Amino acid sequence: MRKLYNERCERVANAIKHTPGDRVPVSAMIETWAGHTIGQNVVDQAYDYSKLREANIAMARELGVDVLPPPLGVRCGNLYTAGASNEFFFFDKEGKSYNSVQHTEAPGGVMRAEEYPELIADPYKFILEKQLPRRYRELDTTPEHKAMVLAQCAMTYQTYMAEAVAKLGGILAEEYGMPLLFKGSTEMPMDCLMDYFRGFKGISMDIKRRKEEVIAACEALYPLMIKRAIHGVEAGIFPTIFIPLHIPTYLRPKDFEKFYWPTFKKMIDTMVENDITPHLFMEGNWEPYYDFINQLPKRKVVGLIESGDFKKAKKAIGDTICIMGGMPTDVINNSSKEEAINYAKQLVDDLAPGGGYIFALDKVLIAPNDANMDTLKAVFEAVKEYGKY
Repeated sequence: MRKLYNERCERVANAIKHTPGDRVPVSAMIETWAGHTIGQNVVDQAYDYSKLREANIAMARELGVDVLPPPLGVRCGNLYTAGASNEFFFFDKEGKSYNSVQHTEAPGGVMRAEEYPELIADPYKFILEKQLPRRYRELDTTPEHKAMVLAQCAMTYQTYMAEAVAKLGGILAEEYGMPLLFKGSTEMPMDCLMDYFRGFKGISMDIKRRKEEVIAACEALYPLMIKRAIHGVEAGIFPTIFIPLHIPTYLRPKDFEKFYWPTFKKMIDTMVENDITPHLFMEGNWEPYYDFINQLPKRKVVGLIESGDFKKAKKAIGDTICIMGGMPTDVINNSSKEEAINYAKQLVDDLAPGGGYIFALDKVLIAPNDANMDTLKAVFEAVKEYGKY
């Protein structure tokens, strides 16, 4: 198992460095789908860490991929319960569990537009004193009770990271020779500003009405986001740091350059300087932003591309970043096994030459019917054989 583990780590690291190894590495983002495939629901996975481990171990056995992400996307239900979250929900109004955690955005965002100066002046203070109490009912109370709940939440999250992430990683490594794809996660400052402060509607208005404050807020949030990426994290090209990129493809390229790019570029450069690999989930179609991608450190970044022409992506940015993804879940679910395998082989032909490619699906698997298991396994096995260098 140790030998297999080292081989898989080397295979992924070679892809990141654009060094052709023995073959193309294979991965999948399985989130709550992993539990659904063995009869669990999202509540089982979010609240019972043993069941969360069971689901991911089952997928490691079933899929036979080289590397799996830690189950960070399932979220820690106990944390949201301890704080009494106003935003994250696992049940609908009738008490039935959703397929995955639902994020409800507050009207107008958590932060009011006129509060930008407070956030910019001291983001940590603003988060502690205003943002968190608005997001969690148990923190909107007396200082004494708030301190107790914060301590409880911290301990709850520590337990989650130990039991749901670290313990799972140890089992996968020791018993299945499988590494975890990520060693942590963070967000870009503008995504954080949208997700946890102003909301999509708020940030969309702010870039027209409060241009300088948006830029200043991103700069103010940058130290917190980069600390989350590199603090206490072991250096090394692999595993990577996962960074979902939410808002960029909703911005015009000139707005992307003005608001998003400065702290985005600084985040990537700082992580690379600290010998840490950024793993970007490039949501949406990034073709209008390829010129920006080519300004990132060369062969130091992974890009999980959600959509677009992958042959074009290889030609345009394939020498700069390691491309991950390409296999449409639609093809997995709505084609014959032979058609899906042929599609995967064409991806390998287009993206594997010269290295810099990790085969994976184009979407994160969440709901019970998100992927046909038989076809998915057949495709993975075919790529492991066909993708040899």
